Order: sequence, then C-alpha cells, then structure tokens
Amino acid sequence: MKKIAAIIGGGPAGLTAAYILSTPESTFKPVVFEASDLVGGIARTENYKGYRFDIGGHRFFTKITEVQELWREICGDDFVTRRRLSRIYYGGKYYSYPLKAFNALSMMGPIEAGRILLSYMKWQIWPHKSEDNFEQWVINRFGGRLYLYFFKTYTEKVWGIPGTQITSDWAAQRIKNLSLAKAIWNAISGANDTASLIETFEYPRLGPGMMWEKCRDLIQERGGEVRLNYTVNRITRTGNRIDAIEVVGSDGTVAPLRVAADEFISTMALADLIACIEPAPPEEIV
Repeated sequence: MKKIAAIIGGGPAGLTAAYILSTPESTFKPVVFEASDLVGGIARTENYKGYRFDIGGHRFFTKITEVQELWREICGDDFVTRRRLSRIYYGGKYYSYPLKAFNALSMMGPIEAGRILLSYMKWQIWPHKSEDNFEQWVINRFGGRLYLYFFKTYTEKVWGIPGTQITSDWAAQRIKNLSLAKAIWNAISGANDTASLIETFEYPRLGPGMMWEKCRDLIQERGGEVRLNYTVNRITRTGNRIDAIEVVGSDGTVAPLRVAADEFISTMALADLIACIEPAPPEEIV
C-alpha cells in the first residue's frame, strides 16, 4: 500500500509535485485538491465558446536542464518554439522590446533620447547610496527619466503598490542582469545573454494551460488523483505535525470532508494557509 500525499492546489507547483510523486518507483499516491474547475492556477488557459484565453503570457524559458526535460516529458510534441513579439506602449507609440536601437531612436526622437541618456549619466555619477526598494534599484541602472515613464507606471499598474514598497530583491529577479547600457549594447551588437531579452521561447501549442492539463492526465493515468472544485477550509495539527485537512465543494455540492494523509504539501497562499490551521499558530506567526 502506498502512502498518501495530500497536495493543496492544482497549479504548476502542486501538479509538478504530484507528477514526481506518481512515478512508478514512488512510495506515494498523490491526491491533489484544487478549488477551481481548471488546473494551472494563473498559468491556466480558459476556454470560452471554443476559444482559448491565457491568463497572462507565461512563456516557457529556462536554463535549467532538469526543468526543460520535465516540460518536454509532459508536453511532448505539443511543446513548440515561438518567436517573441513584445512591445512597450509609450507616448502613443509602440516600441520594440527587446530594444532595437534604430526603432527606439526614430520613435523617441533625438531630444527625448538625449534627456534619457543625460538622466542615466546623472544617476551613474550620483546613484542612490542604498538599494532597498524597486525604485532605487531601477533608477541606479536605467536613470530617473526612463524609470518614471517605462518602469514606474507599468509596475505600479500591474502590482497595485508604489515602487518604493517593492523590494530590490524582487527587482533583481524580474530584471535579470540588465541595465540601460547593456540594453543599448545588445540592441547595437545583436548580442543577447540576458533572460529579459530573449527573442524566442517555447510554448504549449494550445497555451500554458495545456501543459498542466497534460500533467493532470498523466498523474491520473499513474494512479494519482486530481480533485477539482474542492476547497481546503481547515487544516488540523497536533504540535508541529499536520494531521488532516478538511475540504468542501467549491460549488457547495460537497459537505465538509476530513482527509487524513501521511504527508501534506501546500501551494495555497501563505496568509490563507496560516488562517486555516487549527489550533491557530502562535500570534507572532499569524
């Protein structure tokens, strides 16, 4: 008899864990509980009247061989290479991204290009002495004027909080190994050694959700379970050990059901996880 691994969440993390645990040599049977009626989380692909819609681009690009092999193992021939077409909308015009020198200069004009360059030079001479937040990190690498027009408005629109409240660590992850000088050099020379500037990427033929739909099917073929429309509303513990989870039907059709397991994996939001645990964790944890 295999041990039971209860997994909360049917997004990429939860499904990947279940996929690994469902291999023939594994001693576990994974059981995934997903609150929605689709797998993939925010990397899912919605279907409306026969049309498929991605919740964000979620392109597939990695330099980690093991991850690349896993994607190909799951998606097979449906994992195809696509050319990237990205644009920055600024001042009523669309700029190519990754930056192309002649495109940017012709769109921007010599005066604005000069202002951006002068701003960049100013911040190279007198940079922020500390880089505690996103705003300071970006200005030190791109200048104040470029930050104001390209980075500040986009970032605050997407994430809903000021750049001064986002950590510099997050900026370093999102804008890997890139600065204005490097972007200009790449645009002129054609070099491309920065993840942020990749020109091609791999993508499941029917959108990112296809990867996780295939992953779900493979898990079930191997004897695992993926239960949709199940919301976890309680997690019981004894000391530091989780005993069981309580799930209910997201659509109200399933009464509270206690699920005991040998191991538990959670991919739900940390704030929701802590709020579900009974008895409640210490106050400083909450």
